[in-house]
Formats: sequence, structure tokens, C-alpha cells
Amino acid sequence: MRKWIVTFFLLAASMAWAQDDSELRQIYMQAEEEYTIGHFDASIRLLNENIAGFDGALKTSAYRLLSLCYLGKDHVQDAEKYASLLLKEDPYYSTSIHDPLRFADMIERLKRGEEATITTASQQAESIEEAPVPVTLITEEMIKASGARNLKEALLAFVPGMTDIESNEEMNIAMRGIYSSGQEKILIMLNGHRLNSYSTNTSRPDFSISLDKVKQIEVLRGPASSLYGGVALTAVVNIITHTGYEINGAEVKIGVGNYGQVKSSFLFGKQYLDWNIMGWASVYNSSGEKVNVPVEEQMGVLPVPGDIIIGGFNKKPSFDVGLNLGWKDFSLLYNTNFSKTVAPYSMSYFFAPYSYDRYRTFQGNAPGFAKLSHHLNASIEKQWERFQMNAGFILDMENQSRYQIAGDTVPDVGYNMFFPVGTNDTIISTKGAFQYHNWQETTWGGFLKGNYQYNLSENHKGTISAGLQFDRFHLSDSYYVEGDNFDRVLVTYDDKKNLYVGSEISVSAYAQVKHQWKDFLILNAGLRYDYKKRRNNQVIQEYSPRLALILIQPKWNLKFSYAKSFVDAPYFYRNNTLDTTTGGENLLSEYLHSYQLTFVANDWFKDLNFDINCFYNKATDFIVPDGLVYTNAGRLENIGCELSSSYSFRRFKGWFNLTWQYVLSSDKYNVKGHDVYNVPTISSNLILMYEIFRNFNVHTHLNVLSDQTSLYEIPDEQGNMFSEELGIPARAVWDVGIDYKFNRFNVEFNINNLLNKTYEQGGSSIAPIRQRGLWYMLTLSYKFNN
Repeated sequence: MRKWIVTFFLLAASMAWAQDDSELRQIYMQAEEEYTIGHFDASIRLLNENIAGFDGALKTSAYRLLSLCYLGKDHVQDAEKYASLLLKEDPYYSTSIHDPLRFADMIERLKRGEEATITTASQQAESIEEAPVPVTLITEEMIKASGARNLKEALLAFVPGMTDIESNEEMNIAMRGIYSSGQEKILIMLNGHRLNSYSTNTSRPDFSISLDKVKQIEVLRGPASSLYGGVALTAVVNIITHTGYEINGAEVKIGVGNYGQVKSSFLFGKQYLDWNIMGWASVYNSSGEKVNVPVEEQMGVLPVPGDIIIGGFNKKPSFDVGLNLGWKDFSLLYNTNFSKTVAPYSMSYFFAPYSYDRYRTFQGNAPGFAKLSHHLNASIEKQWERFQMNAGFILDMENQSRYQIAGDTVPDVGYNMFFPVGTNDTIISTKGAFQYHNWQETTWGGFLKGNYQYNLSENHKGTISAGLQFDRFHLSDSYYVEGDNFDRVLVTYDDKKNLYVGSEISVSAYAQVKHQWKDFLILNAGLRYDYKKRRNNQVIQEYSPRLALILIQPKWNLKFSYAKSFVDAPYFYRNNTLDTTTGGENLLSEYLHSYQLTFVANDWFKDLNFDINCFYNKATDFIVPDGLVYTNAGRLENIGCELSSSYSFRRFKGWFNLTWQYVLSSDKYNVKGHDVYNVPTISSNLILMYEIFRNFNVHTHLNVLSDQTSLYEIPDEQGNMFSEELGIPARAVWDVGIDYKFNRFNVEFNINNLLNKTYEQGGSSIAPIRQRGLWYMLTLSYKFNN
């Protein structure tokens, strides 16, 4: 009997809720009809009387309709008020072809000005001017104007302070002179979900992250551990995807280019009532550019004749597949992606060309660093009058493998000894020697965060934010293989030369207050506490504070901020018996203290926006190699200034950025004088776009870098390290492109390195590596509208 009573009440409650929802939807449709026939006041009355009951997509639509009604009455100030509320509700709202041009222009103007455009800086919707740290916002239009093919190219084009770094096995970036062997200092997120590996802290900005799905990219320049914990050491990159409403149909894209480039993508989106669905799929394959490197020009210990492959992504192509699903207050994100870069040279100090196609595959992977990732984020968000709460569950699974080549022909120099049976059965490999390491990891967890808006008086208002997060990381499997003759496995290790299997638990909590005095001064202060229990039961505790003061004026603002960030030593470094990456459990966190002073101007001069940021960084306890052992011994103290600007006039748009960096002091960090090795003192980018006639654009990107110094470092015949400095000349690389839209078709043609400039770039490899020459791609897309 009790069961039937409970069932009855649940059924009655659901029917009542459905009825209320249906009635509210009917009221909105009635208001829309009144607007259509020009009864603006009647529509406004219906919406205002019921606005408190609207929720989710219905509330966004109500704000839009109110703004349209006031535009119809020519009450621009009221129209902007409701357009601002719309942007607060949905910071990534985009207009459609059905919106009046006046409304669309107003939305775009508000976005460019002082209304809500980002959520990454403070975990709440706010304008760029209100953000407590310098922010770079990269829009879909900017990506197209730069001709960027992947995330790395987009970031290097628009984010001051970011410069190219070569690591032989994967794409890498330095931020203000700070980098590691892989990209493990910058947090990369997809709609707020972490993409960095939990075992290595790395996330590669390559073709595993498709740009076709991107609406905008929000980049926080500087430490952000106060909100995001570890990995957010030098910057945060948050990739925001389109919504189903914005796409409203499907798009198919196919591209071909030189050096075996083939690209295809599919984008789908639709909103129906309270459902919003968006999906994407992208595949990229490249044979790569083959370049002959004469023996006398090679830097490794064993020079051999042959070709290197530049920009190769093949055997198993890179792909990015995902789904965004929204229903009322519930949202679901799923993403799976894969990439494997072809390493131009063989491993470590061998550093020579090798026959990539002759070596066997493991799990379908040819030589290179491969990473297959799965990401799931399910959350529910509730909004009350002043309180907003978000709770969710995350799941990340990764399969990584590092497949390295010693060389096609390897003389007996003691580097290539294998022990198939034991130490008394030594084989000296002299042909097709390789090693393959594979590991698998799983991380699951949950989060709870919320924002409370308070209004103490007319002159004092703000937001209090807080959050909790729990993560459990588990490395479930790892094995290591050595072999020769291109395909013969000599020995498989399950314990020695391997990663330890184990689990780690992380718990964190943060709190932040954003207080505004009148309309001219904002205080943004936050603190995060991170607790980690390592595999060996060692406990790590970190505190990450942030403080910012922002002075806001009608056409400019000034902000000063201090922040401390950290990144814990990667699990990969702390829990392995690999000869080249020992360091053990004694490795601790790395730290960065940063002070920044930023001046931002909007329309100070007509149609010109710019910001100037000066920073002081003090990085300590960097993990650096001391022979074959890693220690927390590195230190870097540097300053710099960054300028970024944008200009728009009729059919012309342009973006420019310039960065200057200067090292004050360092210890056990790759520095020569006042410069970091492989990082230019001055770097700049100029991107221009001009609409020749309707829907036909030409664009160009010029990247100019000052000269660099690279360090060439290998062991001599006695095994001692031998170092030599190599100068890399200043360079200018020029990209051009066109795009033309005709009805539902769109054609793009991009040429990278138009002048076929020959240059090299250094980084974590033992010597600089030749970069790609002239590459081009022709892309055709077709849009299916509903």
C-alpha cells in the first residue's frame, strides 16, 4: 500500500511539473505572437509577469524577446539591459540569421565591449575587463584569419608570451620562457573539463583537438592554481565549443594538401524545446615532409645517412570525436581523441634519421608518442535568484605509448645492450633497435561548486564563489619492450624499466570573493587548498592564493594582480624504474609566483582596442635533470612586457601582439645571459583580414622572432656531457589564405610558410630540429540548415 501511495504522489508531482512547464512555454509562445504582430507592450507585460518562472533555454529566449521588444519601441537602453542579462545567462550566445541586424550588431558590440564574454577567469560570467588576470580571447573568426590548422598554431598566433618549442616527439609550447620536455605547465580544458593527463600532466595542442567545433578559446595568461589547482602553472586554455542552437544543422568539411595531408570533419547541432545537442568528428592524416640531413650536419653520437620526417601524423590518423548534450539543467560532455606525432629523429643521444616505415607496429601504432584519451563530464546546474550551483561527475581514461627508435644501424658502443634471459645472456643489437613503453590510466571524481551574488547597498555588491573536488587516479597497467631487426621483440619487462602500478587520491577546496565598489573598483581574491595522497602514502599539501585589484573607467581599466601556482611532480617521474627519467618519490612540486600590471583600453581610439601587460615571474623548485636523475633544483626569475591589440574598420580587421622577455637570474635552468635557451627575447605576430567583396576574404599572418640560442648537449667518448651553444638566426614566417562563402558552400585555401623559409627550432631535444617548409591545404565545406 505504501509503495502505491509513493508512486501516486511522484506521478502527481511529475504531472504538475509538466503542466507548469507547458503553461510557461505557452505563455512565452503567446508573447512571441504579440511581438510578431507589433504588440510590444503586451509581449513585455507577459514576459515580465512570468520571468521568475522561466528557466534554462526558455529564460534565455525570454531575455532575447524582451530585448527585441524594446528595440522595436526604440528604447535602446532597455534593450541593452536585457541583452546583457541574456549574455549573463549564456555568455557564449550567438545570433542567428533570423535575428534583426540591429539586435545582432548590439550583441556583438556588447561582447566586444564590457559585457560578459568569458567564464574561465573567475568561474563565473564576466567581461574581459573584469577578469583578475590578463586574458586573450580567440574567436572563430580570428582562427580563420590566422590560417591555424591546430590549437598550437592558434595559440602561438594570438597569445603574447607563448612561443614555439621543439621536443621531437610531441607538440610543445613555452609560456614566458617556462617549458618542460612535454607540454605539462599549461592546463588545457574543453568546456571546463581538464584534458591534461594525470600521469604525465601533459596535453598536446595538436590535431587531436579539432578547431572546427570551436566557438572561442579563452586563455588566462599567468598562474591560475587558485581556481584550477595543479598544472595551471603558467596559463590556462579553455576551449569553448559551439552549441546546437548556433549550428542549427550540419556541416561537412573535406580538405586535401601537399605532403599527404587529408582532413575531414563533421559538425552537427540542433536545439529542440529544452534539448540542445551538438556533436563533432574530425580526422587528420599527414605523410609528412621528408628532408635529407647530410651526415656532416647531424648532431647525434651516431650520424647515418637518411631523411627525417617533419609534420607527420600517420599510420593511425589523428582524430577528435565528441558530443555535447543538454537538457534543462543537465549537461553531458563526451570526447575521445587520438594523436601520434612522427618523431623526426631517433631517440635521445642517437639523434639520427631512421627508416620509419620499416619498423613494426604495436597496437596499430608506428614509432612515435601516441595518446588515446576518453573524457566524460556529466553535471547539473541549478539557478536561483542569487545562487547558482553546479555539481557533476568526471571520468578520464587514457592509453599512452612511447615508441622510440635507437637506429637502423647501431655500432656496438654500449648503448644498445639487451638482456633477453638475464645479465649473463647479453645481446648487442646492431640493426633496427627499438623500445616500446605502454601504460594505461583511469581517473574518476566529482565536483561541487557555486556562486552567490550579494548586494549590500547601491555601492557595494559582488559574488562569493566556492567549490570542492575529489579525484582518484589509478595507473592500472604498464609494460616495456625492447627489440631489434625492426620487428623482433627481445625482452618484455613487467617490473624493471617500467611504471609502478598504483593509485593516488586528490581532494581540493577553493573560495573566492569578487567585490565591487560602485562602478569603478573591483577586488578579486581567492585561495585554494590541494591535498594529495601519493601512491606511497606520502601526503602533499599546497595553498594557492590570488589577489587582484581592478580600476574600471569608461574606456580603460587598470588591474594589478599577484598569484602563486604549483604543479606536482608527475606520477610518471616519481614512479618508474626507467633509466632516463629516474627521480623517485623525493620529487616535489614546482612553484611560480607572478606579479602582473595590466592596462586595457577599449575604443580609446576609434575602433582600436589594446592591452599592455608587464609581469614579474619567480619560478622555483623546477624539476631538472642532473645526469640521469631528476631533482627539484631549477630556478628562474624573469620580467617581460606584452602588447596585444585589435582594430576593425569596415571590411578590414587586424590583430597584433608583441612580447619582450628578460631573465634577471637563474639556477640550473637553461639560460644564457638574460635569455632562456630556445626562447626569443622578442616575438611578434600580425594577422590581417580584408573582405574584398561580400563573403570573399583574404588574410595573412606574419610571425617575427628575434634570434635564439640553443644548447647542443651529448655525452663524449668517456660518457661525460659535452655541451655546445648553437645560434638560431632571427626569422620571419609568412602565411596567407583566402576563403569564400557561396550560399551553403565555403572554400578555404591556406598556405603556410609562403616563402618556404628554412629554419630550425630547439627545445627539449638535444639539438635544434628543422621545421616545415611550404605547406598548403584546400578545404571545401557544405552547410545543411534545418
